[in-house]
Amino acid sequence: MDLENHTRNVWIVLGTLSGLGMIVATIQTWAWFSKSGKEIIDLPTLGKFLLHFLGILSTVIFLVMAGVSVWWLIFFKKQYDSTFESKTSSQQNIFKILFIVSFILKTVDIIHLILRQTTIDIFFIDWERSKTGDSNTVSAWRTYFVANEFNEIQTFRRIHVPFHLLSVLFFLKVINLENIALADTDIILFPSSSFTANCTMEYNSVFRIGTAFLVLLGTAIIQYLFYIIFYQRLIGDKIINFIDLCSVSNISIIILDQIYHGYYIHGRSPHGISDVNIKDIIMNLERESRSMSGTRGLQANSIEQIFIMKINKTFRAQYDLLFRQYYDYIGPRRKRKDIERRTDILFQSYQNLNRFLCAYIDRSLPTYQYFIRNRYLLEKIFNYEFQTSLNSGLSGNMDNLLFIDNEKIFTKILFYGEENSLFIWNTITFLFIDFISSNYVLAAIITFLLNLIAVGLRNSFGRRNLSKKTLVPRELLI
Repeated sequence: MDLENHTRNVWIVLGTLSGLGMIVATIQTWAWFSKSGKEIIDLPTLGKFLLHFLGILSTVIFLVMAGVSVWWLIFFKKQYDSTFESKTSSQQNIFKILFIVSFILKTVDIIHLILRQTTIDIFFIDWERSKTGDSNTVSAWRTYFVANEFNEIQTFRRIHVPFHLLSVLFFLKVINLENIALADTDIILFPSSSFTANCTMEYNSVFRIGTAFLVLLGTAIIQYLFYIIFYQRLIGDKIINFIDLCSVSNISIIILDQIYHGYYIHGRSPHGISDVNIKDIIMNLERESRSMSGTRGLQANSIEQIFIMKINKTFRAQYDLLFRQYYDYIGPRRKRKDIERRTDILFQSYQNLNRFLCAYIDRSLPTYQYFIRNRYLLEKIFNYEFQTSLNSGLSGNMDNLLFIDNEKIFTKILFYGEENSLFIWNTITFLFIDFISSNYVLAAIITFLLNLIAVGLRNSFGRRNLSKKTLVPRELLI
């Protein structure tokens, strides 16, 4: 057991991966810098870099420590003797410090994730036209229904945390895989009663980390594959179902996660209207299934409905101007109880912004033209869309771009698209609590409670942001 050489190798791996993490954080910050329209490196830019790097560093520490614990479990357990604990006491103290650091940094990263997702700009574009020519007669219930469905999927994940933790406890406590972590060279999952009565062995904390990590990872992979292979195909894909709902409701969604960057979900109905009776809805869907109507895609004869947006200053300024008209009115008058006047301003602001965005998507505004293309390979690798100005005969260089989002990158604004970060945080929490308490049940309970708090915060802030940015009254978001 060459612990000195082993420890040195661990520090080398940790330092190397941290250096690579700094490069990745630099690339992420550069992408954010460009999308935010900044021209100089200021304090927020440095803060964003620090947050990106700390999030990556927490993952690096976690992966290295998890790998080391599995290594100990596989190779050092066979060499366990009465002097093992005294020989490895300094290494186990380092373990504890690194797990504390990793847990704190990852928790900060999750808070940063929640803040990012709950400060986006979002608006539901209603394509429905009044049958009487009076825009006041267009029903708002379709918009409210889509808004509530969007509110529901904000915290949806493919890995169901309570079920995942129960599965882990089943394997560790019922199947007795916890006994693998006993401070002994043998592995006895189901010891006899006499062995149990005479057993004085304790658990090794590093062995416990390795055992729990393998069980956590294995059960998560099984659940993830079950969702991808079976649930998503046979029962339903919540993301695809939501996009279908947008098309049936004749509602598109524009999402701006940065000043000059965002996403567009095209939900315009190929039938022109959706506020019809149940017979017409069924007949419209039947005609669509038989290819007797237009396609749902933004472009003619296409099915692409999800796009990444890159917008220019002119578009953003107009968007902010129309949106600000409502909040400029209610801002200094919050204590006024003139409900009728406030709702009139709300309705007028909504209509103005809705008309502008409808005209923009329809390319009816010569000043606000856009071009659609696929992303290049490098753009997919770096998850960054390069600025390319295309010559437009209408208004010079066209720098409003829409990129076809086949990979569903837009889910980054939901928990669904940040599954890896959330899973790592849940795993770090479980392992950290067990490392300091040697109690898998307590680790599962605290992990569940912290995850419940994160979901609650995401739901609360997300619901408030959704109401504020879409001009949908918060009381109507269930």
